[in-house]
Amino acid sequence: MESPQLFEPVQAASPQELRHLQRGPVVGELEGFVTTGGVAGWVCATASGTGDNNQDANAAPPLAVRLVLADLLHPSRTWQLAELQAQQPRPDLPALGMELERACGFLFLGHSGVELPAHSSGMVLRAFCQLPAQAAETWQELPGSPLRLDGERYALLQELCRLGLGRRARLVGLDGHQLRGWATGTTPLQLRLDGGEAPLPIAPPDPLPQGEWPFQLELPAGLCDGAVHHLQLETDQGEPIDERLELVPFQLTPWAALLEHGQAPFPDHLSPLARERQRSLLLWLEQSDRSGQPLPAQLPLWQRLLSQPLRRDGQGLALPPGCEPGPDGAPVPRQPLQLPVSEQPRVSIVIPVHGQYPSTRRCLAAIAHAPTAVPYELIVVDDGSPDATTTWLEAEAPAVRLVRHDFARGFNQACCSGAAAARGEFIVLLNNDTEPCAHWLEELLDPFQRWPDTGLSGAQLVFADGRLQEAGGIVWGNGEPWNYGRGGNPYDPRYAYARQVDYASGAALAIRAELWRQVGGFSPEFSPAYYEDTDLAFKVRQAGHTVRYAPLARVIHHEGVSNGSDTEAASGLKRYQELNRPLFERKWAEAFEGSDQPDLSRAERIKDRGILGRALFLDHDTPRPDRDAGSHAALVEMELVQALGWKVTFLPANLAWLGRYTEELQRRGIEALHAPFVLSLEQVLRQRGAEFGLIYITRYTVAQQALPLIARHAPQARILFCNADLHHLRELRATRAQALEGEAAERALAQVREVQQQELAVIRQVHLTFSYSEVERAVIEAATLGGAPTAPCPWVVQAPEQPAPLAGRAGLAFLGSYGHPPNREAVQWFLDEVWPLLQQHCPEQHLHLYGSGMPAELSASWGAIPGVVLEGWVADPASVYARHRLFLAPLRSGAGLKGKVAAAAAHGIPQLLSPLAAEATGLRHGQEVWIAEAPSDWLAGVEQLCHNDHQWQAMGDAAHRYARSTWSRERGLALMADALQRLRLPLSQPA
Repeated sequence: MESPQLFEPVQAASPQELRHLQRGPVVGELEGFVTTGGVAGWVCATASGTGDNNQDANAAPPLAVRLVLADLLHPSRTWQLAELQAQQPRPDLPALGMELERACGFLFLGHSGVELPAHSSGMVLRAFCQLPAQAAETWQELPGSPLRLDGERYALLQELCRLGLGRRARLVGLDGHQLRGWATGTTPLQLRLDGGEAPLPIAPPDPLPQGEWPFQLELPAGLCDGAVHHLQLETDQGEPIDERLELVPFQLTPWAALLEHGQAPFPDHLSPLARERQRSLLLWLEQSDRSGQPLPAQLPLWQRLLSQPLRRDGQGLALPPGCEPGPDGAPVPRQPLQLPVSEQPRVSIVIPVHGQYPSTRRCLAAIAHAPTAVPYELIVVDDGSPDATTTWLEAEAPAVRLVRHDFARGFNQACCSGAAAARGEFIVLLNNDTEPCAHWLEELLDPFQRWPDTGLSGAQLVFADGRLQEAGGIVWGNGEPWNYGRGGNPYDPRYAYARQVDYASGAALAIRAELWRQVGGFSPEFSPAYYEDTDLAFKVRQAGHTVRYAPLARVIHHEGVSNGSDTEAASGLKRYQELNRPLFERKWAEAFEGSDQPDLSRAERIKDRGILGRALFLDHDTPRPDRDAGSHAALVEMELVQALGWKVTFLPANLAWLGRYTEELQRRGIEALHAPFVLSLEQVLRQRGAEFGLIYITRYTVAQQALPLIARHAPQARILFCNADLHHLRELRATRAQALEGEAAERALAQVREVQQQELAVIRQVHLTFSYSEVERAVIEAATLGGAPTAPCPWVVQAPEQPAPLAGRAGLAFLGSYGHPPNREAVQWFLDEVWPLLQQHCPEQHLHLYGSGMPAELSASWGAIPGVVLEGWVADPASVYARHRLFLAPLRSGAGLKGKVAAAAAHGIPQLLSPLAAEATGLRHGQEVWIAEAPSDWLAGVEQLCHNDHQWQAMGDAAHRYARSTWSRERGLALMADALQRLRLPLSQPA
């Protein structure tokens, strides 16, 4: 194994070219951050500086280099990051007449053990070398030092220090099929592949340098299969040090080179966009399977057009007129596109074009290829194309509505002409060098449905190589627009949640047609192009609406295909990007906010517009509202905090990304953190703890782990604790329900006491405790002698305007997760004690059991009982409440508010409840519900409500009225606002 060569040899320079880097007896430079990772530089003594005229520089010992972080605004504040030896090989350095030592480089890889302070504008990185042949220790600052650390550089430095914190070795990453890393010390290391028995040895270099030494290891050919592999760095005794999951490629040819030099059909599974295209194809298959309708006849054609390289006019191989590459790459005549447009569109998609017909045709195919249920029309504006775009579109895309300009008026006026012809409720502007992905229109319209004040929404724009182009735009205090997230990972949680933004790119945005006309569309002063979209966003906000970013509306943008990318060009539309800048800055100067200069470190704060504070929510798992009532409650509580002006970040303790459940959080505007982007709560709080004014914790087990970390990294945050229910009270009731005796009872009670102590310890440490139950708040007050503040926790249910009618209803229903012990116990008790009586007196009745997580043994046992119907999981619980005559909740243990009971009341279905199920609801026996204890009480309730339609209707109507009043969103907002005020936190009035 060889150490990697970090610097390539270059042509030697003259001694004069580096004279400016000499400082007395040494010559060198702090060069800064290098692309391979780390901070680099070099330094060595000159021949005259060794102190021995008979000793040349090559024989001199390496110099020590000290890296120091300093704050120029506070000179007394310094942090030593590392002390290194300048002995890395540097064949790139020129040979000087002073006999420059070539092994004189230094590289800081982050193994510092230093936690960096918050960034300030005065932060710099300084490098000092110890002068040779000095009686006293003397340090000389190197040229290139101090190195100013703007937000972006400081973030890099922080990442270096954190990744190396406290480790003796680390895997850095994969470069092709070679694994890079670094280590310290003399202990031999080894790399274990997929847990195998034959690890690869990694020997320390000889001679051993001081500090870190890099290594580079070529992975075996057997691992180069395009699959994910587990790589674990260990000591030679098998002690794990670091690990990574890496996708090891089976070929190293770049995708762009494959397109340029390869032959069709292209290996689409290697494309950076393979995931999105596969998603579209799978959705087409799912839709066909569900509806029974055949797949679109042109689906293969649309797929082929997207698989071809997208080239500007004149690029690529010449093709016969009217032809395009066929399935095998040979020219075939272009077929007319069958585009699924609607005669009653909700959306009018406006595509301005100027030449580049292959791009336009490809864009139309991409729109058709992306499944959507939103009815749309296609309006293509031919802005004076120099080719036969209009003729070709008329022949090959007859479903498109064409608008023609006799001469090129530019992007601005082309969009305005297309919008003038729009018939839809929404206008969507789309560049012709884009490729919309599956469900893009649903996602682009989602903010309008979710937040009625939305006036304009923008898509997530992604480059063709899979990197992020834009996740909403920032306009800085000096008026400079900024593509937030450019070059990043589109799946990074920072870029993946809906939020208010300053502007959205005109490459893919949606706006209400009425609002477009109200504000006058694109302003003509920004013709022919550029800044018209930014100006439009400011006009939308001026009209009292918000501009939002829709992260799951993913659109691939082949930027520059239409207008190039060189802002210095003397011709072409791109030059107007610079010409229109001062015009925009003068027009909206009074509306600009935030820092005057773009700053990466501040972007993470500025990107979230329209908020008063930041809240971190912690729970054990991602909410799954179709699985359990607790998930519904979690979503409600986050939404209420958002409505009061707060940005919400959510972190599940298991760090899991759960597909559609996580995506639903992101649609709601919640920043959903998950692995691998975060690996622990400690990491989140260490890196971001200072930004949170509120930390909301659900469940005492989560709080036990979180509270010490909050005290260390976020002491300023106010802590609001929701325990869902008092677990020790639930366990006590379960113990009583089981009628345990003797030692079994003592063990159970000991467990109850232990949980009680743990819960109360948490409650005493937080600033406010939420509880759904008045009973439980009284228990807490008694146990803490009034020393722990409590508040009623809001519960919100969406009640229909009118419950479903009685006609057509039949049977009894229970709904719940059978992974929750109280639900299993309730159903088992009912089947044992009540169901035999009901079978005797009401043999026509059936009991329908809904819910997830039913164990196989219970399914077999309960399913064998006459009259019991196992319905399983149901996507929409409202269908259960509308289908059956009565809802049952025979709970014998548990605590807190029962979500199923509140939901059933909101839907106006009469309920038979145990006293414990009715607890904390306020529902009254004989008024809104029937409360039963003994089996005979249950039988009487069923007979009364199944045979007396008048009483059934009266009880259902009373429950519906009670739920709409007690569990309304308005009351929930009032309760949450009261809690924030008690915590002395700011809040806004919800819209």
